[in-house]
Amino acid sequence: MRDTQRATVYSVEDQVGRSLLRGGVVEFFDSTLVLPAERRFADIDSISAYVQHILDLLASNGKRCLAVQVRERRGATKAHYEAATSARSATIAVPLQLSAGTRWAARETVVLHELTHHVIAGEDATHGPRFCGALIEMYRLALGAEAALLLRSAMAEAGISVDVRGLP
Repeated sequence: MRDTQRATVYSVEDQVGRSLLRGGVVEFFDSTLVLPAERRFADIDSISAYVQHILDLLASNGKRCLAVQVRERRGATKAHYEAATSARSATIAVPLQLSAGTRWAARETVVLHELTHHVIAGEDATHGPRFCGALIEMYRLALGAEAALLLRSAMAEAGISVDVRGLP
């Protein structure tokens, strides 16, 4: 299946991520939104604890997911999700090497993106409408309604198709 929305989804996430970098007040269509500051992680253990926290939040909302491992990825250019197979458990791989003076992937929005792949595993491996709808719900759950609204609006403006059913 072709991943036609991938580049646009990444671009929108980067745009929204800049607003979440420090958090604070933003003007949005004549409304004032108060955004949280995006969490940054120091190491794999802190990312793993955060992932478990989000899985616990999902479970408390009736959405059960299998456990997922977190490991450091070599290089500095990409984070990714590895679906479970009969030989290994599902894994989120996050690079911690510095790139342009920062650990760009050790951020909450990057981890939420990869965790969303895990949550919808088996439904849509691409960045299609199902993934985008689930990602918006993950933002709402983890970052709040304001951040989810910002992401949803940015996706709409970019012409990204979103399945409004949210999380599976």
